[in-house]
Amino acid sequence: MIYLGASRTNIPSIAGIWKDNLHSFLFDVRKKSVPVKDGRKTISSHKTYYDMMEGQVDYRYKRRKIKAKDRDWVKRLLSYFKTHFDEIILADENEMTNIIAYYLTEIKSQKKSVQNIFGKLMTDLYDAFRKYKDLKLGISYSHKFFNMLDIRTCPYCNRQYTFTLDEKSAKTAPEYDHFYDKADYPILAVSFYNLIPSCHTCNHIKGRKKTVKLNPYFAGFESNFVLLDNMGSTMNKAEILKQGGGKLALKKSDGTDSVVDNGNIETFGLKGLYDLHEDYVSDIVEKVVAYDSTAQQALANAFQGPAYHPQMVYDFVWGKYLGESQFEKRPLSKLTRDILEQMGIKRK
Repeated sequence: MIYLGASRTNIPSIAGIWKDNLHSFLFDVRKKSVPVKDGRKTISSHKTYYDMMEGQVDYRYKRRKIKAKDRDWVKRLLSYFKTHFDEIILADENEMTNIIAYYLTEIKSQKKSVQNIFGKLMTDLYDAFRKYKDLKLGISYSHKFFNMLDIRTCPYCNRQYTFTLDEKSAKTAPEYDHFYDKADYPILAVSFYNLIPSCHTCNHIKGRKKTVKLNPYFAGFESNFVLLDNMGSTMNKAEILKQGGGKLALKKSDGTDSVVDNGNIETFGLKGLYDLHEDYVSDIVEKVVAYDSTAQQALANAFQGPAYHPQMVYDFVWGKYLGESQFEKRPLSKLTRDILEQMGIKRK
Protein backbone atom coordinates (compact mmCIF):
# COMPACT_ATOMS: atom_id res chain seq x y z
CA MET A 1 0.00 0.00 0.00
CA ILE A 2 3.05 2.31 0.29
CA TYR A 3 4.61 3.42 -3.00
CA LEU A 4 8.37 3.18 -2.45
CA GLY A 5 9.11 5.14 -5.59
CA ALA A 6 7.29 8.27 -4.38
CA SER A 7 10.55 9.98 -3.45
CA ARG A 8 13.19 7.26 -3.25
CA THR A 9 15.36 8.41 -6.13
CA ASN A 10 18.22 6.26 -4.81
CA ILE A 11 16.48 2.93 -5.44
CA PRO A 12 17.74 2.49 -9.05
CA SER A 13 21.34 3.07 -7.93
CA ILE A 14 20.91 0.51 -5.12
CA ALA A 15 19.49 -1.92 -7.68
CA GLY A 16 22.60 -1.36 -9.78
CA ILE A 17 24.86 -2.19 -6.83
CA TRP A 18 22.80 -5.35 -6.18
CA LYS A 19 23.33 -6.36 -9.82
CA ASP A 20 27.07 -5.71 -9.70
CA ASN A 21 27.55 -7.56 -6.39
CA LEU A 22 25.50 -10.51 -7.63
CA HIS A 23 27.44 -10.61 -10.90
CA SER A 24 30.72 -10.80 -8.99
CA PHE A 25 29.31 -13.48 -6.69
CA LEU A 26 28.25 -15.58 -9.68
CA PHE A 27 30.97 -15.08 -12.25
CA ASP A 28 34.17 -13.93 -10.56
CA VAL A 29 36.90 -16.55 -10.17
CA ARG A 30 37.18 -17.55 -6.51
CA LYS A 31 40.42 -17.93 -4.59
CA LYS A 32 38.80 -20.96 -2.99
CA SER A 33 37.04 -23.28 -5.41
CA VAL A 34 33.28 -23.84 -5.22
CA PRO A 35 32.45 -27.55 -4.78
CA VAL A 36 29.60 -29.72 -5.99
CA LYS A 37 28.79 -31.99 -3.06
CA ASP A 38 26.82 -35.14 -2.46
CA GLY A 39 26.30 -35.07 1.27
CA ARG A 40 29.77 -34.49 2.69
CA LYS A 41 31.52 -35.88 -0.37
CA THR A 42 33.02 -33.40 -2.84
CA ILE A 43 32.22 -34.47 -6.39
CA SER A 44 33.85 -31.67 -8.35
CA SER A 45 35.39 -28.23 -7.79
CA HIS A 46 34.77 -25.11 -9.84
CA LYS A 47 36.29 -21.65 -10.24
CA THR A 48 32.99 -19.73 -10.13
CA TYR A 49 29.56 -20.17 -8.52
CA TYR A 50 27.96 -20.27 -11.97
CA ASP A 51 30.29 -23.09 -13.06
CA MET A 52 29.29 -24.96 -9.93
CA MET A 53 25.60 -24.61 -10.90
CA GLU A 54 26.35 -26.19 -14.27
CA GLY A 55 28.45 -28.81 -12.48
CA GLN A 56 25.44 -29.85 -10.41
CA VAL A 57 23.46 -30.46 -13.60
CA ASP A 58 26.29 -32.53 -15.10
CA TYR A 59 26.52 -34.59 -11.93
CA ARG A 60 22.84 -35.46 -12.08
CA TYR A 61 23.34 -36.64 -15.67
CA LYS A 62 26.40 -38.71 -14.77
CA ARG A 63 24.45 -40.36 -11.95
CA ARG A 64 21.71 -41.11 -14.50
CA LYS A 65 19.19 -39.11 -12.54
CA ILE A 66 18.31 -37.14 -15.66
CA LYS A 67 18.63 -37.76 -19.39
CA ALA A 68 20.88 -35.86 -21.77
CA LYS A 69 17.97 -33.82 -23.16
CA ASP A 70 16.96 -32.85 -19.62
CA ARG A 71 20.52 -31.82 -18.77
CA ASP A 72 20.68 -29.72 -21.94
CA TRP A 73 17.34 -28.06 -21.14
CA VAL A 74 18.43 -26.99 -17.65
CA LYS A 75 21.78 -25.74 -18.95
CA ARG A 76 20.03 -23.83 -21.72
CA LEU A 77 17.90 -22.02 -19.12
CA LEU A 78 21.01 -21.27 -17.09
CA SER A 79 22.64 -19.92 -20.25
CA TYR A 80 19.58 -17.72 -20.87
CA PHE A 81 19.88 -16.39 -17.32
CA LYS A 82 23.58 -15.64 -17.88
CA THR A 83 23.08 -14.03 -21.29
CA HIS A 84 20.18 -11.87 -20.11
CA PHE A 85 21.61 -11.26 -16.65
CA ASP A 86 21.26 -7.46 -16.52
CA GLU A 87 17.77 -7.58 -18.02
CA ILE A 88 16.57 -10.18 -15.50
CA ILE A 89 18.17 -8.67 -12.40
CA LEU A 90 16.94 -5.14 -13.12
CA ALA A 91 13.61 -6.13 -14.70
CA ASP A 92 10.79 -3.65 -14.17
CA GLU A 93 7.11 -4.54 -14.01
CA ASN A 94 6.63 -5.09 -17.76
CA GLU A 95 9.96 -6.86 -18.22
CA MET A 96 9.18 -9.29 -15.39
CA THR A 97 5.89 -10.13 -17.11
CA ASN A 98 7.77 -10.87 -20.35
CA ILE A 99 10.38 -13.00 -18.58
CA ILE A 100 7.63 -14.99 -16.85
CA ALA A 101 5.91 -15.54 -20.21
CA TYR A 102 9.20 -16.88 -21.62
CA TYR A 103 9.71 -19.17 -18.62
CA LEU A 104 6.15 -20.55 -18.71
CA THR A 105 6.57 -21.34 -22.40
CA GLU A 106 9.83 -23.15 -21.68
CA ILE A 107 8.41 -25.39 -18.95
CA LYS A 108 5.22 -26.37 -20.79
CA SER A 109 6.60 -29.60 -22.19
CA GLN A 110 9.09 -30.32 -19.41
CA LYS A 111 8.66 -32.78 -16.57
CA LYS A 112 8.11 -31.31 -13.11
CA SER A 113 11.13 -33.15 -11.74
CA VAL A 114 13.37 -31.43 -14.31
CA GLN A 115 11.74 -28.05 -13.74
CA ASN A 116 12.55 -28.51 -10.07
CA ILE A 117 16.26 -28.89 -10.83
CA PHE A 118 16.39 -25.42 -12.36
CA GLY A 119 14.16 -24.09 -9.58
CA LYS A 120 16.44 -25.44 -6.86
CA LEU A 121 19.55 -24.03 -8.54
CA MET A 122 17.98 -20.56 -8.59
CA THR A 123 16.56 -20.65 -5.06
CA ASP A 124 19.90 -21.96 -3.77
CA LEU A 125 21.57 -19.03 -5.54
CA TYR A 126 19.19 -16.62 -3.78
CA ASP A 127 19.88 -18.20 -0.38
CA ALA A 128 23.65 -18.32 -0.92
CA PHE A 129 23.91 -14.72 -2.11
CA ARG A 130 21.79 -13.14 0.62
CA LYS A 131 23.74 -15.02 3.31
CA TYR A 132 27.16 -14.30 1.78
CA LYS A 133 29.21 -11.79 3.77
CA ASP A 134 30.38 -8.48 2.45
CA LEU A 135 33.94 -8.70 3.74
CA LYS A 136 34.42 -4.94 4.03
CA LEU A 137 31.25 -4.43 6.06
CA GLY A 138 31.31 -7.75 7.92
CA ILE A 139 27.59 -8.31 7.34
CA SER A 140 25.55 -10.44 4.96
CA TYR A 141 24.53 -9.07 1.57
CA SER A 142 20.93 -9.32 2.75
CA HIS A 143 21.55 -6.97 5.67
CA LYS A 144 23.77 -4.74 3.53
CA PHE A 145 20.93 -4.01 1.13
CA PHE A 146 18.31 -3.68 3.86
CA ASN A 147 20.56 -0.98 5.36
CA MET A 148 21.05 0.73 2.00
CA LEU A 149 17.32 0.79 1.26
CA ASP A 150 16.50 2.03 4.77
CA ILE A 151 12.81 1.15 4.36
CA ARG A 152 11.58 1.64 7.91
CA THR A 153 8.09 0.11 7.75
CA CYS A 154 6.53 -2.73 5.80
CA PRO A 155 5.28 -1.31 2.47
CA TYR A 156 2.47 -3.87 2.30
CA CYS A 157 0.78 -2.91 5.58
CA ASN A 158 2.51 0.21 6.99
CA ARG A 159 1.88 -1.28 10.46
CA GLN A 160 5.22 -2.87 11.41
CA TYR A 161 8.70 -1.42 11.68
CA THR A 162 11.31 -3.17 9.51
CA PHE A 163 14.54 -2.03 11.10
CA THR A 164 17.81 -3.88 10.54
CA LEU A 165 20.01 -4.47 13.58
CA ASP A 166 23.41 -6.14 13.44
CA GLU A 167 24.72 -6.51 16.97
CA LYS A 168 26.50 -9.38 18.64
CA SER A 169 23.76 -9.65 21.27
CA ALA A 170 20.81 -9.18 18.93
CA LYS A 171 20.08 -9.31 15.23
CA THR A 172 16.86 -8.44 13.44
CA ALA A 173 15.89 -7.57 9.90
CA PRO A 174 12.90 -7.49 7.57
CA GLU A 175 12.25 -10.39 5.23
CA TYR A 176 12.35 -10.44 1.45
CA ASP A 177 9.00 -11.26 -0.05
CA HIS A 178 9.24 -12.58 -3.60
CA PHE A 179 6.47 -10.61 -5.29
CA TYR A 180 6.43 -13.36 -7.93
CA ASP A 181 7.03 -16.43 -5.79
CA LYS A 182 10.38 -18.09 -6.39
CA ALA A 183 8.80 -21.54 -6.20
CA ASP A 184 6.64 -20.73 -9.22
CA TYR A 185 8.97 -18.34 -11.07
CA PRO A 186 12.53 -19.24 -10.05
CA ILE A 187 13.93 -17.31 -12.99
CA LEU A 188 13.12 -14.14 -10.97
CA ALA A 189 14.49 -15.47 -7.67
CA VAL A 190 17.25 -12.84 -7.52
CA SER A 191 15.61 -10.02 -9.50
CA PHE A 192 15.95 -6.86 -7.44
CA TYR A 193 12.46 -5.41 -7.94
CA ASN A 194 10.92 -8.81 -7.24
CA LEU A 195 12.29 -8.69 -3.67
CA ILE A 196 10.11 -6.60 -1.35
CA PRO A 197 11.49 -5.85 2.14
CA SER A 198 8.48 -6.70 4.30
CA CYS A 199 7.44 -7.66 7.80
CA HIS A 200 7.25 -11.31 8.82
CA THR A 201 3.44 -11.20 9.02
CA CYS A 202 2.86 -9.91 5.49
CA ASN A 203 5.54 -12.15 3.98
CA HIS A 204 3.92 -15.27 5.40
CA ILE A 205 0.33 -14.21 4.81
CA LYS A 206 1.08 -13.61 1.14
CA GLY A 207 2.97 -16.87 0.59
CA ARG A 208 2.40 -18.12 -2.94
CA LYS A 209 -0.89 -16.27 -3.43
CA LYS A 210 -1.25 -14.56 -6.79
CA THR A 211 -3.96 -12.12 -5.67
CA VAL A 212 -1.52 -9.34 -4.76
CA LYS A 213 -1.33 -7.09 -7.82
CA LEU A 214 0.51 -4.00 -6.59
CA ASN A 215 4.30 -4.11 -6.34
CA PRO A 216 5.35 -1.31 -3.93
CA TYR A 217 8.37 -0.46 -6.09
CA PHE A 218 6.07 0.53 -8.94
CA ALA A 219 2.72 1.62 -7.49
CA GLY A 220 0.78 2.68 -4.41
CA PHE A 221 -2.88 2.46 -3.48
CA GLU A 222 -5.63 4.34 -5.28
CA SER A 223 -7.58 4.03 -2.03
CA ASN A 224 -7.49 6.17 1.10
CA PHE A 225 -8.66 5.37 4.60
CA VAL A 226 -12.02 6.96 5.25
CA LEU A 227 -14.57 6.99 8.07
CA LEU A 228 -18.13 6.01 7.08
CA ASP A 229 -21.42 6.28 8.94
CA ASN A 230 -23.73 3.31 9.54
CA MET A 231 -25.28 3.82 6.09
CA GLY A 232 -21.90 3.57 4.38
CA SER A 233 -21.65 7.27 3.52
CA THR A 234 -18.48 9.32 3.95
CA MET A 235 -18.69 11.46 7.08
CA ASN A 236 -17.74 15.12 7.39
CA LYS A 237 -15.78 16.62 10.28
CA ALA A 238 -18.84 17.57 12.30
CA GLU A 239 -20.31 14.07 12.02
CA ILE A 240 -17.01 12.43 12.99
CA LEU A 241 -16.63 14.68 16.04
CA LYS A 242 -20.24 14.07 17.09
CA GLN A 243 -19.89 10.28 16.92
CA GLY A 244 -16.28 10.20 18.10
CA GLY A 245 -15.25 8.23 15.03
CA GLY A 246 -16.84 6.07 12.38
CA LYS A 247 -16.57 2.84 10.42
CA LEU A 248 -13.11 2.58 8.87
CA ALA A 249 -12.94 1.69 5.17
CA LEU A 250 -10.59 1.94 2.19
CA LYS A 251 -12.16 3.86 -0.69
CA LYS A 252 -11.17 5.81 -3.77
CA SER A 253 -11.79 9.56 -3.83
CA ASP A 254 -15.13 8.97 -5.58
CA GLY A 255 -16.26 6.71 -2.72
CA THR A 256 -16.00 3.44 -4.68
CA ASP A 257 -13.88 0.36 -4.09
CA SER A 258 -10.68 0.00 -6.11
CA VAL A 259 -10.44 -3.15 -8.21
CA VAL A 260 -6.68 -2.60 -8.46
CA ASP A 261 -6.18 -2.36 -4.68
CA ASN A 262 -8.64 -5.11 -3.79
CA GLY A 263 -6.23 -8.03 -4.13
CA ASN A 264 -3.74 -6.47 -1.71
CA ILE A 265 -6.47 -5.41 0.74
CA GLU A 266 -8.02 -8.88 0.90
CA THR A 267 -4.79 -10.91 0.85
CA PHE A 268 -3.17 -9.00 3.71
CA GLY A 269 -6.44 -8.60 5.60
CA LEU A 270 -5.86 -4.87 5.81
CA LYS A 271 -9.45 -4.02 6.63
CA GLY A 272 -9.52 -6.41 9.59
CA LEU A 273 -6.04 -5.46 10.76
CA TYR A 274 -6.81 -1.75 10.71
CA ASP A 275 -10.11 -2.28 12.50
CA LEU A 276 -7.93 -3.38 15.42
CA HIS A 277 -6.62 0.19 15.56
CA GLU A 278 -9.98 1.70 16.44
CA ASP A 279 -8.42 3.23 19.56
CA TYR A 280 -5.78 4.94 17.41
CA VAL A 281 -8.48 6.54 15.24
CA SER A 282 -10.28 7.65 18.41
CA ASP A 283 -7.04 9.29 19.58
CA ILE A 284 -6.89 11.27 16.32
CA VAL A 285 -10.48 12.46 16.77
CA GLU A 286 -9.81 13.44 20.40
CA LYS A 287 -6.73 15.42 19.31
CA VAL A 288 -8.79 17.29 16.73
CA VAL A 289 -11.11 18.36 19.55
CA ALA A 290 -8.25 19.26 21.90
CA TYR A 291 -6.14 21.12 19.34
CA ASP A 292 -8.66 23.42 17.72
CA SER A 293 -7.47 26.59 15.97
CA THR A 294 -7.31 28.49 19.28
CA ALA A 295 -5.22 25.82 20.97
CA GLN A 296 -2.89 25.58 17.96
CA GLN A 297 -2.33 29.36 17.96
CA ALA A 298 -1.58 29.25 21.69
CA LEU A 299 0.86 26.43 21.04
CA ALA A 300 2.57 28.44 18.31
CA ASN A 301 2.82 31.45 20.62
CA ALA A 302 4.44 29.27 23.29
CA PHE A 303 7.27 28.34 20.93
CA GLN A 304 10.24 30.57 20.23
CA GLY A 305 12.03 31.56 17.05
CA PRO A 306 11.49 29.40 13.94
CA ALA A 307 9.00 27.17 15.78
CA TYR A 308 6.36 29.78 15.05
CA HIS A 309 6.11 28.22 11.60
CA PRO A 310 2.67 26.51 11.21
CA GLN A 311 4.28 23.36 9.80
CA MET A 312 6.20 22.84 13.04
CA VAL A 313 3.02 23.10 15.09
CA TYR A 314 1.36 20.57 12.77
CA ASP A 315 4.32 18.18 13.17
CA PHE A 316 4.30 18.60 16.93
CA VAL A 317 0.60 17.76 17.24
CA TRP A 318 0.15 15.10 14.57
CA GLY A 319 3.65 13.75 14.06
CA LYS A 320 6.06 13.88 11.15
CA TYR A 321 6.21 11.75 8.00
CA LEU A 322 2.64 12.31 6.85
CA GLY A 323 3.46 13.13 3.22
CA GLU A 324 3.13 10.37 0.62
CA SER A 325 6.89 10.31 0.09
CA GLN A 326 7.40 9.73 3.84
CA PHE A 327 4.73 7.13 4.66
CA GLU A 328 7.22 4.27 4.94
CA LYS A 329 9.14 6.02 7.72
CA ARG A 330 6.56 5.47 10.46
CA PRO A 331 3.77 2.93 11.11
CA LEU A 332 0.17 4.06 10.51
CA SER A 333 1.31 7.25 8.79
CA LYS A 334 -1.01 6.80 5.80
CA LEU A 335 -3.97 6.12 8.08
CA THR A 336 -3.17 9.24 10.08
CA ARG A 337 -2.81 11.49 7.02
CA ASP A 338 -6.00 10.21 5.37
CA ILE A 339 -8.21 10.68 8.46
CA LEU A 340 -6.78 14.15 9.12
CA GLU A 341 -7.46 15.22 5.53
CA GLN A 342 -11.03 13.90 5.78
CA MET A 343 -11.43 16.23 8.75
CA GLY A 344 -10.00 19.16 6.79
CA ILE A 345 -6.63 19.23 8.57
CA LYS A 346 -3.68 19.58 6.22
CA ARG A 347 -0.04 20.46 6.61
CA LYS A 348 0.46 24.09 5.54
